[in-house]
Amino acid sequence: MVATDSGEASCSCSADCGGGRPSERKRTSSPASAAGIAAEEPLVVRRRVTGKKSSPPGWQDVAPVTLASKCAPAVVASVGRKQWALRTLVINLDRRKDRWRGVQSRLKAPQVSGLLAVERFVATDGQCEGAVPDDVVSRRWTTDHNAKYDGRQGYRAGVELEMSPGERACAMSHVRAWREVLSVAGGGSDPGGGGDGVGEPVLVLEDDAVLAADFAKRLRPAVEAAAAAGADALYLGYIQGAPWRRCVSKGLQEAEYLWTTVGYILWPRGARRLLGALPVDAPVDNFMAWLCASGRLRSLAVEPELVDQEGEWDFGSDVPHSDDVVLEL
Repeated sequence: MVATDSGEASCSCSADCGGGRPSERKRTSSPASAAGIAAEEPLVVRRRVTGKKSSPPGWQDVAPVTLASKCAPAVVASVGRKQWALRTLVINLDRRKDRWRGVQSRLKAPQVSGLLAVERFVATDGQCEGAVPDDVVSRRWTTDHNAKYDGRQGYRAGVELEMSPGERACAMSHVRAWREVLSVAGGGSDPGGGGDGVGEPVLVLEDDAVLAADFAKRLRPAVEAAAAAGADALYLGYIQGAPWRRCVSKGLQEAEYLWTTVGYILWPRGARRLLGALPVDAPVDNFMAWLCASGRLRSLAVEPELVDQEGEWDFGSDVPHSDDVVLEL
């Protein structure tokens, strides 16, 4: 069965980059996860991501930066970098200067305190011809993996879909961020390159990220605990698609399948594993989730979440979701 969704050819990697978010308020997981775990009661895993609609009083925008050409993505701004700060890449489209101003305001406090070193990372634009190579991000995908976790009535395996231009550009933005994480660690951007792949972690945020009130208090302990546990990735924001595999420590869980890529910390080892699994053959959050579920990426998650989305995940997104059509077939 084949279904297509041309969608808008754009991506800000915002308000959820993944495939197929329902318009329903909640959604349940499939009766059993791919690992054979079954909850005694249905696990409610789909929800609207309730965002904070405005920035805290008194926060001001950081000075604007010079923007690069939308067809030549690059890291174009670095603000407040201190030696001990966690490097933070904020994915943002050139044409969404409004989102950049908003996230600058929301990230100002942890920048000033030295907790985060924020850089604007220009999103790949789906409107640029040839911006997304087919050998890096596939044009088509199937619901086979996601259907193991998606509990919406009518969602099923065996449906072949065409990724929207926004989904492909969103995935490419994240791939470029993974390359950056690995390159800075000394292994180059080649997943087969040198280096041990450990190195310093990097926080990847989408430009609608909103930090929890206790973000500054909980971030460092969570990163240290995740590093000690050998994590490849640490999700700060997510929609849970399966029961936790185990509790690693207080406030830290080992994940099986998580949706959304609004905020996650990635170690170079994890970047190498992600790049080694290319091409991205599904919306990028599904791709990362399946690598975790299949044992190829060790993903942990903070609980409760430290990052949310500014608005509802299925409103105001620049990324059309290709598998919304599955429920209509």
